[in-house]
Amino acid sequence: MRSYKLNPFATFVESRLIHSAPEYAVFHRLTGQLIQLEPAVRSLLNAVKNGSPLSVSPEQLARLRATGHQIGKLIDLELLISEGHDPLVLVVDHYVNRPLQNPAITFQSETGEVWVVSISMAEKIFSPERGKISFISEERFSELATEVLLAADGTNTLRQIHATLRRDEMSPLEDQEFRDAIEFLSTAERQLIKCAPTAEGFANPFYPACLVPRNFHHALRWTEREPNKSIGDFHVEGIEDALWEFDIVEPTVNHGLRFPTKLLDGLDYGTRFCDSVLENAFLALDAPRHFEILEVGGGTGSFARSFIKRARARLGSLSYQILDLSPALSESQRRLLNDIEPPVGHISQDATKLDLPGRKFDLIVLNEVIADFPVAAVERSSAGSSTGFFRGEGATYVEKYELAVNDAPERFYVNAGVLEFLERAWSHLNSGGVLVLSEYGSTSRYPVETFHLNHAEFTIHFGHVSQCARKIGFDCRLQTLTEFLGIDDRMPVLCGREEHILCLNHVLQKYGKSLPFGLFSEADFKAQFSELASRFRLQPIRFLPLSNKFHYGPNPGDFFVLILAKPGR
Repeated sequence: MRSYKLNPFATFVESRLIHSAPEYAVFHRLTGQLIQLEPAVRSLLNAVKNGSPLSVSPEQLARLRATGHQIGKLIDLELLISEGHDPLVLVVDHYVNRPLQNPAITFQSETGEVWVVSISMAEKIFSPERGKISFISEERFSELATEVLLAADGTNTLRQIHATLRRDEMSPLEDQEFRDAIEFLSTAERQLIKCAPTAEGFANPFYPACLVPRNFHHALRWTEREPNKSIGDFHVEGIEDALWEFDIVEPTVNHGLRFPTKLLDGLDYGTRFCDSVLENAFLALDAPRHFEILEVGGGTGSFARSFIKRARARLGSLSYQILDLSPALSESQRRLLNDIEPPVGHISQDATKLDLPGRKFDLIVLNEVIADFPVAAVERSSAGSSTGFFRGEGATYVEKYELAVNDAPERFYVNAGVLEFLERAWSHLNSGGVLVLSEYGSTSRYPVETFHLNHAEFTIHFGHVSQCARKIGFDCRLQTLTEFLGIDDRMPVLCGREEHILCLNHVLQKYGKSLPFGLFSEADFKAQFSELASRFRLQPIRFLPLSNKFHYGPNPGDFFVLILAKPGR
């Protein structure tokens, strides 16, 4: 029987992606290995953490079945180690890198000192309240810790780095100062270095991971504190600052690409979207004419500003209305569009209850908004129910639009708000008019809730939406957003999320520069910041293809564009 203790590089992680159902895991801060803990093992590890060693034999583990199997895995991955075992033995011949998930930046001051700018990895707050971003620290490390950090570029092992820096015959396992530097760089708060058995082990930007406890301070206002608040209430009351909402809480593809970018051949998102709509949806447009346009859910107004300028140049004349439920977003739209002629109209209304008597449009655009629309639950039922084999709020939609649900689980959602909207949009379109919907989802997966925001959102089942649209009478065409906009997802882009931009800006602003929250191609970033980055040795600044999905904002590859045409002229 052997006695085990917790590896000093092990950290307990509590994740509240679903606030009512927290998940618990134990995580190796150097290797990224993680095991989600079943309750019995969690209790046992808490006891070990508090100083009670675990004594167990292979025979006992076998008798414990699933619990024993999980304990065995903790031992195999060296999250539990035997008394006297050196925790660095596992990783001393592993390659060392600075993980992409950690936003820390090093820079060299004009006097030659190396500084580290970082955000604590001890806690990740999704959807922070306005003005309450993570604290950004700027500090100098010991000379050895700094040298190890700068050498951790994924091309050398810990042993090789030690040999290069220390230039003696001492083993890195015997060098206490070196060991102290490794422990300093890998605390739960820092997690500045990670290890992998091969250099290729760092190819996945999400592994080895920096894992931190996760919580949703801002989101609790719409769950525990005010459980009866709806998504409509959120948009009326919950959005206080338009830029904060889209810079920090809920970045969108449009927001990330609101500046001219190499990704869109030098255009911004709204301009390119306008071109794609006109070229894909109005093929018969042979001469400029007046267009009546309605945008539903206008965000900050940046999309409308670009879209209007492009549309006016191509169409001649137009009328543009924005329908939005959020007072804060409407105010942002008014500020940003105050010099547009003729003036943009603003309508305050719940889009799912669209009702504008006497108004018809040639084009209605919903860009990254329909995930906010409500869903309805459906459950499989007995053959005798009034709606066939289904019951629940969503059953009537299944029956009315003859939605294909043969592959549905026992309980599922339908995008009820979107289906309701299609009916209303039909009556607000001129003959030959077009409705364009852009959002994330899939052609066949049922709606699931997205938990990282400060409000509920659900993915879109575009297969069901298309079925409903055809039933109403629309001609349908579905494309991926990358196809629609002509984005090459092989193009390298700046790695990192909001935290990376915060850390980069902490340094850039010292020297009179500022990096806006956005999705930057490598070419765009280098055109603006390469001289400064080189002069002050900012690192790591890394670039990966857009398809690697580690950049500011959502992944464009997860989005679809549904073009619905009302037959007519």
